[in-house]
Amino acid sequence: MLSRELQITLNLAISEARSRRHEYLTLEHVLFAMLHDPVALEVLQACSIDPEQVKTDLEAFFEEGFEVLPEDDKEGPEQTLAFQRSVQRAAYHVQSSGKKEMDAGSLLVSMMRETDSHAVYLLEKQGVTRLDLMNFVSHGI
Repeated sequence: MLSRELQITLNLAISEARSRRHEYLTLEHVLFAMLHDPVALEVLQACSIDPEQVKTDLEAFFEEGFEVLPEDDKEGPEQTLAFQRSVQRAAYHVQSSGKKEMDAGSLLVSMMRETDSHAVYLLEKQGVTRLDLMNFVSHGI
């Protein structure tokens, strides 16, 4: 089960991809939406991530890295495999750890396994590792 905050975040990611007329829902859209999620922000800031820099970098990536669909295209964004794998991995981890809900912290940790993702590159560029995120999510350190 997804936490209420994560549901809102994922809906925001979908809305962001739609409003930008992107064909795919990517981890970059999710990371952008996480910059508005209190749980994700707490995790990112605890790991010394500058949310404003990430937002700026993502904005530039959206401008350069995505083809914009025609305005009359009514198809919603299609989930990328990286997005699907990240959500699935996070769900398995939450279930196996006995937690009741998946939150943005769990999804952030899972996203870090997608090494070809620009979202992961932006986080690593600021010096964060999967272990850093996992330590904070699991132990608060």
